[in-house]
Amino acid sequence: MRGIIYKDLCLFFKGVDKIVLLVLGGLLILFAAESGVYAGMLFSFALDMMVGLLHLTALEKEEKTAWGKYQRTLPVGAGKVVAGKYAVVLLTVLVSITGAVVSNLAAFAFYRTFLPEALIWSVLVAAVTPPVWAAFNLPFYYWLGSQVAQFTCFPLAFFFFYAIKNFEAGMWALSDLTFLAENVRSLLPLALLALAGVFLASLAISAAGCRCKR
Repeated sequence: MRGIIYKDLCLFFKGVDKIVLLVLGGLLILFAAESGVYAGMLFSFALDMMVGLLHLTALEKEEKTAWGKYQRTLPVGAGKVVAGKYAVVLLTVLVSITGAVVSNLAAFAFYRTFLPEALIWSVLVAAVTPPVWAAFNLPFYYWLGSQVAQFTCFPLAFFFFYAIKNFEAGMWALSDLTFLAENVRSLLPLALLALAGVFLASLAISAAGCRCKR
């Protein structure tokens, strides 16, 4: 099990190539030019989306190396293989959270303005996005293949870009998000339980799909 998790982590980080760095660098420059002190928050949202995409890229690399055939010879059940994938998703939450903290602190230092609300929202979104991305996309991968899973990620990507553009256009403000957070704070434990339930249900569906393929 630990070997499978290590392998999946290595594939994830190998996906961070020059193209990914160029895209993130371009977004950082764009947000810094247009969003000022909020550049760190918006960049962290884009990073969260990229983390989700890198998981799909890792799965595609597995297919190209015929990992599935080798996997069938291992004394490990399909449930553990899929559980390893979901464990890696949770581990890479640390990547998105670290990116959120670093990018926001860099923006605050450059503009000499500290916005705790922006930092809090960045960390919250960074913690939630990878599990939601996995819960939505991985079942499609295990039942229908990587190409279908890549298409299903488009709605989530569109939502992120839609939210970023609305914020840049002034249609949404950080005060609106703070007001929303204050009103739903009492529902936070219920929301966390719902997220955990969806994540576990997604894992079960993916495991069933993996067993069918075997």
